[in-house]
Amino acid sequence: MEYVQAVGSLQTSATGLVGGLLGGIAAFCIFVIVMACGLFVANLLGDILRRFMKEARIEKLLEGHGVHDAFLGFTFTNITVTILKLYVVVIFLGIASGVIDVPMLYMLSVQAANYMPMLVQGIVILLAGLMIGDYLTDKMKTAKGVPFANTLAILVEIFIVYNVLVIVMPLLLPAVDPSLLASSFLVVLIALCFSLGLGFAIAIGLGLKDTVSTIAKKHGNKIEKLL
Repeated sequence: MEYVQAVGSLQTSATGLVGGLLGGIAAFCIFVIVMACGLFVANLLGDILRRFMKEARIEKLLEGHGVHDAFLGFTFTNITVTILKLYVVVIFLGIASGVIDVPMLYMLSVQAANYMPMLVQGIVILLAGLMIGDYLTDKMKTAKGVPFANTLAILVEIFIVYNVLVIVMPLLLPAVDPSLLASSFLVVLIALCFSLGLGFAIAIGLGLKDTVSTIAKKHGNKIEKLL
């Protein structure tokens, strides 16, 4: 009797194990199929958007205003297409996790979907700030009669990028405290001001050395009398 019960328990356990294994394999296959469809749709929509932007001559327009090189080596078209593909993949991730009923994965996909609008908004503000900074610095560098044009242009660009980062930091990285960026920028600004002041002092000192030497030779007697 005990032998029969043991065999029955083993058969039940084996059946449950095989059923769970087959269910896991089926869920994995469904997940892979849904995500493959998502990647296909993402690439398709990305190609359509890329062709549209090419027909609209977006890159030519940015190049005409001199801001095509403001995106840290990336192009505006590639950034836009990448965001669209990422958004589509996140949507299909939510669909796949809902179909196979994995709560943790579904929660992750929901959080990613809720984060995407903030990410898009932050990237739009960041790109706009980079374009404005690049446009203003290019104008300052080519302006005539502006003393220290290159240095001023760099300082203006740093100031604009810093303010843009402070604005978009809560959107791109909600868990990061923006005050950390402000503190680090303050340290860099103090170091920069000190370096510039020391550099100007050394330059002025070296420039006035010959003048002071000439005046001392001409009026050496008068200086000795005064002292």
